[in-house]
Amino acid sequence: MSYQVTARKWRPQSFADMVGQETVTRTLRNALSTGRIAHAFLFSGVRGVGKTTTARILAKALNCHQGLGEEPCGECPSCLEITEGNSVDVHEIDAASNRGIDSIRELRESVRYGTARDRFKIYIVDEVHMLTNEAFNALLKTLEEPPAHVKFILATTELHKIPATIVSRCQKYEFKPLPFKSILERLRLITGSEEVEISEYALGVLATLAQGSMRDAQSALDQLIAFGGKQIRDEDVKVLLGVIDHAVVSGLIDAVCERDRGALIAGIQELTSSGVAAQMICSKLIERVRSLLVCRVAGWNEQLLQLPDSEKEGLLEQAKRFSELDLIRFYDVLNKTSNELKWHSQPNVHLEISLLKLVEVAQLSSIEEVIRELRSGETAPRVPTPTVRSIGARQESRNVSAEPVSAPRSQIGFARDSEAAPSQDTVRRFMDGLQKNFKSLYTQLRCASDVVYSDGHLRIRFPASEAIHASMLEDKRGRLSESFADIVGTQTDVEIQVEENVEKKAPVGNPADDPKVRAFLERFPGKVVVRKEFED
Repeated sequence: MSYQVTARKWRPQSFADMVGQETVTRTLRNALSTGRIAHAFLFSGVRGVGKTTTARILAKALNCHQGLGEEPCGECPSCLEITEGNSVDVHEIDAASNRGIDSIRELRESVRYGTARDRFKIYIVDEVHMLTNEAFNALLKTLEEPPAHVKFILATTELHKIPATIVSRCQKYEFKPLPFKSILERLRLITGSEEVEISEYALGVLATLAQGSMRDAQSALDQLIAFGGKQIRDEDVKVLLGVIDHAVVSGLIDAVCERDRGALIAGIQELTSSGVAAQMICSKLIERVRSLLVCRVAGWNEQLLQLPDSEKEGLLEQAKRFSELDLIRFYDVLNKTSNELKWHSQPNVHLEISLLKLVEVAQLSSIEEVIRELRSGETAPRVPTPTVRSIGARQESRNVSAEPVSAPRSQIGFARDSEAAPSQDTVRRFMDGLQKNFKSLYTQLRCASDVVYSDGHLRIRFPASEAIHASMLEDKRGRLSESFADIVGTQTDVEIQVEENVEKKAPVGNPADDPKVRAFLERFPGKVVVRKEFED
């Protein structure tokens, strides 16, 4: 017998053998057992997830000589012929090479004739989205009202290209990318049965690279077996598939956090010297940043991350070192770099410079923080002190750890003239409690320019521009007092003030001489452009 690739040799032959498509297989089995069988089916999903395989199993179940049932017998002449691909009554059509109206006209003529032997004449049209508009139009009437002995099974990887008129005439089944664990378990079964020695690390790499496609995972396994025989080493996986170890990518991210520019450049140099393309390095960094962001917002979620359990501890620990805003900025820089690397004359150098940018963006304040600092009269130094904690200091309320995160200091302008440290600590503790348990109050209170607590009295002052929030809090003064007692443990009176709105006068001289404008320009270098209004 001639050699068969793993994807064909291990192709499921029954619904019970299908992996990761339980919703689809359950629906089809119930339809077969009750006799409620549609005349046309539309299978959609990414490559290698079982669309054509399911179509063949459904064809076998429809024409099985043992009668209609949840599963085909797999032994009758019809089942065996469909498995071998030479059944007279089951026609597989590749729409990529038979996409014109003439091919569909031939199909329309052939459906008029009865079956040669089996119960149904079945047409499996693969990559149906490749048909021309004229061909789709020619198929409409036949697809809507085919003869009783005809069944259509359409398969596509690009559902959005199928006309709505075609979709509406079919029962639609969406095939999802296979979960990481399902691919991993299937690879274990295959390698065990084929007596292939391979580590869990290598199997995990194959499952990760497959990106939800079982066929891609099996094809990569065939490639490894051809390269290393039946004893596959981890080094073979790295060399043949161009895999970058998770530890290396994690080390680059750690270097960004620690602002170790030398380690960043050395790491990139080591990878590129070993033959790894800059585009691949950038792609892996984007995947890592995405995984860190998932951990920040959703914790360890196997379905979202598609990573082995061995990565859990390191990923969660690293995610604690960055805020969501940091990771979003990293993604923006890396995504832009990935697009630019395709045409850049020196991709390795460009990647090094981009990673150095990550070090700088990790310590930038948001524009909202800067505006609040200016409103409260605070100005940050132009060049911040380089410390690792400067990255984690701006962590947002949704933390990986269970520890509460204090509100950024720039959000509230605490009184500094005569307020003692204990009073400031009381206000800070109050704000932390609001942020955690009373988010609506916290959102309004963070717009205040001053919050002062002294001698059982809480004074809140708003700038004139935020008078709306002062008005809203005025109606919630009792709730504010109760919240303060719940958080701090003491009773307090609440006083809400609004600063007088001083009428603005036309600027005289250079606007850049204004202290607040000058402070803003120190943080964000640029130039002042004066807009002149035209009068009649």
